[in-house]
Amino acid sequence: MRVGIDGRALASSTQSGVENYVRKLARALAKLDEKPEIIAYTDRALPDRGVEGLLQQGGIETKVIRAPRGWLQVALPWRLWRDRVDLTHLPSTIVPFLVPCPAVVTVHDLAFRHYPQTYSRKDLRMQSRALGSSALRAAHFIAVSENTARDLISLVRIPPERVSVIPLGVSPIFTPDGPPPAADAFPQAAQMSSGYLLHAGGLHPRKNIERLLDAYVGLRADMSLPRLVIVGDVETGWGRRAVQKAQSLGLGDHVIFTGPLPEEVLAALYRGARLVVYPSLYEGFGLPILEGMASGVPVLTSDRSSMPEVAGDAAILVDPESTKEIAEGLKAGLTDERLRENLTAAGLTRSRYYTWELTAKETLGVYERVAAS
Repeated sequence: MRVGIDGRALASSTQSGVENYVRKLARALAKLDEKPEIIAYTDRALPDRGVEGLLQQGGIETKVIRAPRGWLQVALPWRLWRDRVDLTHLPSTIVPFLVPCPAVVTVHDLAFRHYPQTYSRKDLRMQSRALGSSALRAAHFIAVSENTARDLISLVRIPPERVSVIPLGVSPIFTPDGPPPAADAFPQAAQMSSGYLLHAGGLHPRKNIERLLDAYVGLRADMSLPRLVIVGDVETGWGRRAVQKAQSLGLGDHVIFTGPLPEEVLAALYRGARLVVYPSLYEGFGLPILEGMASGVPVLTSDRSSMPEVAGDAAILVDPESTKEIAEGLKAGLTDERLRENLTAAGLTRSRYYTWELTAKETLGVYERVAAS
């Protein structure tokens, strides 16, 4: 069997969830002993020659398809046909109109169906069309959580037998062992030596940053709090809105916006935190929950969508629409030492079940079943 993967994320500088998924999955597939022939197609040369070498050593060939227009709809299908690929894996929801082999599609979330008000009309049309096209053309879907699988089955009417749930893994770089962030890792890093709360995972409106800030302000009236550190791109409209909200609440340097961070800095930031806070309104998976757990830090997250599924009984679960519940959860996570110890131990244990090796093995199982059918 020969598998062709849309590997453009391998050459991209973007740090979104899809890019992270492709990079980690490709590396994990490369480390498996038993696997088919795999070709990762990119639209440009990989900037990291070390990653390219790792993939090649693991038997994954990378091929550059240079096409200024129509890369996915024209250039990729043509190369799949020319290379006699038996199956293609598309890590986002768009399937080419003319695909010469069965297509496996990974769906990370259906946020646009749950929170359409946070998308432009253009993006909504594009996402709706892409998912509708995939429903007709894809041979099989990989959902990253049971919650996303339920959405595919109930909202898109995908038959359950065409959906497999394969959770994401947590990178081994997230560990309790290691140094805290360097004082010059980013502006204001030197101010965090006395401890901090950490929110990572972006600044999209469904991340619920504004209610988190309201809860933080309300709790500061009752007790002394460590700084709140928020990781994400503040140059977007959403990012600027979060910064403006913090300023309007008079938080000053009590809230630190770091901007995007490389993974090694982020890992150090996690293990130095007092509490990881992730009260999102909706997630397809919720990787920051596992990253906090694997770093040996108590986690607070939401009681809806995929987050209880990922967190299990190893996190504080709150109603993300209740500022009061978020504040109460923050207080418990900071002051109840027995709870903190229990959450830390349970989180470390739970995070060990989510590995990229397991993700790769289960993904390979989907390839084999689809090819056989």
